[in-house]
Amino acid sequence: MYLKNYYEYWDGFSAECDAFHEYACYHLEEFKTEFENKKIRKVMSTYADGLGIVSPSKMTKYIIKNYRSGRVIKTVKPGQLYEVAYYDNEDNPLAIESYSQLTPDGGYTKRSETRYFVNYDDSVWTASFSERGMIYYEHYKIVYDENHRLKGLYQINAGNSLQVMAEEYDYSEIEQGIVTCLFTDYVGKASGTSKDIPIGYKGSPAIQWKYVVNIDEKGKHKAITVYKNINGEFVFNEHVDF
Repeated sequence: MYLKNYYEYWDGFSAECDAFHEYACYHLEEFKTEFENKKIRKVMSTYADGLGIVSPSKMTKYIIKNYRSGRVIKTVKPGQLYEVAYYDNEDNPLAIESYSQLTPDGGYTKRSETRYFVNYDDSVWTASFSERGMIYYEHYKIVYDENHRLKGLYQINAGNSLQVMAEEYDYSEIEQGIVTCLFTDYVGKASGTSKDIPIGYKGSPAIQWKYVVNIDEKGKHKAITVYKNINGEFVFNEHVDF
């Protein structure tokens, strides 16, 4: 992919996010109604980063340092931060409620935010709202392939900030037990960067890592080999066996 088109590719995600953000601002009541009509099952978990236990990615925890994926819990302790995930009858996530604000008496926490999962333009997007109905600028876009495998997971900030954090998956070697994940962290307006500079070079608005994952017949990770884009080439960084 040519340099110009590559950065335009990421800018396109930002434009999509801005359009979805505008759409979501005026459809909160619809999101609430669909959620109430479809919710079948709920699961509590410890407080997590990002999409937590609802995330379709098995790679985020390897990619992002100190990432908290959350763990399922049965009860909540006084003062504990936690989340509640809701699913429909096909086990698709509908919403995540975050409980991260202490009640006035300092006892249990109260709900502070709800993140809804929305079908929009052939993808699944998330929209987060405070308890007062204020929408947050962070959104996720989730894309699946024809076999319902995760094709792309994108964390995008609306507001023309040109910020995209992406995991993109290649299953062309799946028969050999190999899945490749390309991770890109792009900030199109980062100070001191230029879109005239290719990824991997100093001054580029993006960094990239490639994860070559060995999996068994059940899809469980056996090993990961990590490469970093340095001066336009993916250079070996480390190999981890599990």
